[in-house]
Amino acid sequence: MLLAGAVSPQAAFAAAGPFDGLEGMWAGDGTLLYSNGMQERLTCRVQYTTPSPSNLTQALSCMSDSYNFQINAAFSSANGTLSGRWSEIVENLSGSLSGSVANGHIAGALAGPGFTAQIDVMTKGSTQTVDIKAPTQEISAVSIQLQKSAH
Repeated sequence: MLLAGAVSPQAAFAAAGPFDGLEGMWAGDGTLLYSNGMQERLTCRVQYTTPSPSNLTQALSCMSDSYNFQINAAFSSANGTLSGRWSEIVENLSGSLSGSVANGHIAGALAGPGFTAQIDVMTKGSTQTVDIKAPTQEISAVSIQLQKSAH
């Protein structure tokens, strides 16, 4: 608890990083939507690390009955603006991410050679939703609901 007058609200806000609460292991389920309308259930795990308050690394792996993907990424934030790099290991894709981060919400655009997608991540306490929309791709959407592990 802050003592009145001991720390200004701006100083307290500056001390908190945009990725606070993400570090650790998360796991959950979701759906994979193909452009032909077919859906599959996904099981996912993600490990977040925060090397500094304004930097985040991610290792996400998901499996369905017929498709697997693994995305490694590194992001940084400056004044709510998000930037970074990502790589998908299975399909050997990589690119950049740009967007915003504030109050547990990451919104951005993924881009790479022949690939674009919108990403929306909402974190509230120990729950997180991840939505990826790529309407021009064979896999047009991914929606995942995650819970943070206690360990």
